[in-house]
Amino acid sequence: MAAGIVLLAYAVLSEPLEITLGLLVVGVVGGWLIGHAISYGAWNNRDHEPYRPLQWFALALVVVAWVGGLVLAFVISQALVPNSSIPLADKLTVSGFFDYLLGLDFVPVVHVVALALMAFMAWRGAR
Repeated sequence: MAAGIVLLAYAVLSEPLEITLGLLVVGVVGGWLIGHAISYGAWNNRDHEPYRPLQWFALALVVVAWVGGLVLAFVISQALVPNSSIPLADKLTVSGFFDYLLGLDFVPVVHVVALALMAFMAWRGAR
């Protein structure tokens, strides 16, 4: 559930709102949310030693949320193209996704930094 919330927040801030630096906040808060959700689900706020498999699981969820957020942002960007004569299904291609992602100037750097922040916070939170 936490990863789904992060995915939606990442996609909405990335494309329709275009708040690029807000993705760094989503990275920090989203990573914390994912990590603590896993920790709370496993330990229920009891004292415990760090457990590496849960930390790796948190990283996997972070990657899924990040990639899912990027894909959803791409779909939203293609759906919001005004007066397009090409159907949406024809615009949603793998090469179109990479053109979208790499065609942005400063944004790929922000995406990578957001992923790193999200991964760090999830790793620390899932201890």
